[in-house]
Amino acid sequence: MNDKPTPPRARAGDLDFWRKPEGARVPDDDLQFLLVPDQVIAAACFDLAQQVHEYQKKCAGGRDQITRALMVTMGGLLPSVILYDHLVEGRGADIPPIQFGTIGVSLYKGPGERYKNPLVQHGISIPISGQSVLVIDDLGDEGGTMQFLARYILDSGAHKTLSLAVYMKPKAMEVSGADFYFGEMPQHTWVIMPRERVETLVKRVPLWKERGASMAECRRRLVECIGYDENMVDYYLPRAYRAPKSA
Repeated sequence: MNDKPTPPRARAGDLDFWRKPEGARVPDDDLQFLLVPDQVIAAACFDLAQQVHEYQKKCAGGRDQITRALMVTMGGLLPSVILYDHLVEGRGADIPPIQFGTIGVSLYKGPGERYKNPLVQHGISIPISGQSVLVIDDLGDEGGTMQFLARYILDSGAHKTLSLAVYMKPKAMEVSGADFYFGEMPQHTWVIMPRERVETLVKRVPLWKERGASMAECRRRLVECIGYDENMVDYYLPRAYRAPKSA
């Protein structure tokens, strides 16, 4: 009998699961961890692109039609690159191209560690005056970043802002619901996107070690509970286990 937990990543082909996924629990940790596979991100972005295409058709010829998109760094970069292919190359002949740019904002130091207020790391990189702007991020957590960005972009001269996120949590839905999103998840879930697998590993392992976990137990949690690739874990785990806990 196999009593090993089945990590969410093993259900990569089940899109119904990924619309309302549950994270994996590990011993001695208040967070649940959800490692999102590459193929789920690709499928989610295709779903989101279709939502935006429908919106663009409804607003054809009007001021509310999206003409600019701002990728929120770092989280919004990966979905934005995939969405660019759909929204620019895949648009209808009667839909104007969307110009993509960036805005840098940060809310988290690491898993479960938030700054007091969003930090603008770099400003808006393209002209947005009088334009309808789509703000792209990977996650709406407590809604503060989305709310802050909407005000910031409108104050910078935009005609309208719309928001897009791959996933939304309950607090974010209450504070600043996204116009376009793929799925919802419980509040106390740490989402591990493809861009932050190493970051989560190297920041969480020292905490587990401090709470008494051996390196073998850390490996079990990462591979068997959360669903990390074994080769990645074997490469980074020894270094992470020797490191002090992050402040």
